[in-house]
Amino acid sequence: MIHLPDYACVVRALPRGDHPYRALLPRLAESPAARRIESSSIPLGRLLDSARVRIAPGDGYVWIDEEVPAIVLVEEYYRCGSPLDLYLDLIHELTHLRQLAEGSDVWDERFRYVERPTEIEGYAVAIEEGRRLGMTGAEIMSHLSNPWMTGTEVLRLRENVDRFLSNNGKMR
Repeated sequence: MIHLPDYACVVRALPRGDHPYRALLPRLAESPAARRIESSSIPLGRLLDSARVRIAPGDGYVWIDEEVPAIVLVEEYYRCGSPLDLYLDLIHELTHLRQLAEGSDVWDERFRYVERPTEIEGYAVAIEEGRRLGMTGAEIMSHLSNPWMTGTEVLRLRENVDRFLSNNGKMR
């Protein structure tokens, strides 16, 4: 089991409702992953100050409500999910909030999910951080897996993430 550094520990005592991102991950700015998330047009401090998280009942895990914009975090996952997966998912979704602020279409339907540039970047942030924290290849595959993807799609997503990271964060 991976011991998470303090900056990666999610505060789990918040009630349902809307919260500043920093209320869940108050020390994220200390994370090496934070440098991967910020961009020249959206500094990390501004992103963290504006980001919101809605803890809500429902099914699933976590996603972006682009109309608000906010991260929607299913309460059961927030309360009971793996600490590492929750941290990685929250930095993945923060990447999407930055992409939205830059004008990207995070749900660009021209691409299949595993080929979508915004998803590849979001997963790349999470996987790079997971590797840095000591995740094994099997743990990475488990993190990438979800109910709406086949095993073949998960493998394709991992290939795309690895390609993205080997190209220093650029799509080719």
